[in-house]
Amino acid sequence: MTSPKVQQHLEQNIPVTRRAELLIVVVGFDGSESGYRALDVSALLIAGRVGTVEVVYVAHMAPAAAMSADAITESRRAFDSAEREFGDAVHDRLAGIEHRWRFQRRDGPVAHELVAVAEGLERDYGDDAGVVIVVGSPMHHLHHVVGSVPVALVRHARFPVVVVP
Repeated sequence: MTSPKVQQHLEQNIPVTRRAELLIVVVGFDGSESGYRALDVSALLIAGRVGTVEVVYVAHMAPAAAMSADAITESRRAFDSAEREFGDAVHDRLAGIEHRWRFQRRDGPVAHELVAVAEGLERDYGDDAGVVIVVGSPMHHLHHVVGSVPVALVRHARFPVVVVP
């Protein structure tokens, strides 16, 4: 299911957290190759322990698109279509971990929404749960220069963050 390179990266780079009874993995999914690898990593993280995976697709509208009613309508249609497509893809990819995962869509800035989901799950599950956020690395070189979701999460989230190559 997971490539040897991803497995080796996991063994070397998983953050150390307090030992919790339950591991909650919040994984950002955008349909990219690194997003699929993030799904694989999330399944590995809960393998052999009590845990659940919360897969989150965040529909983020570009600020310029928000100015036009036609652009907003078209963007919402595209987000709805992507939500259905991604939900099916996640179902197919995580079928092996039975009912230990959920898929949801959020709207807004990606890093903010992933942290909001993590905070909500931490409140819901209480002190017996540990929360980890897993995301894929940015695919565009521009993101390495001007910032990306993984960079924002690492800088601002109070949860351990795993960035999958």
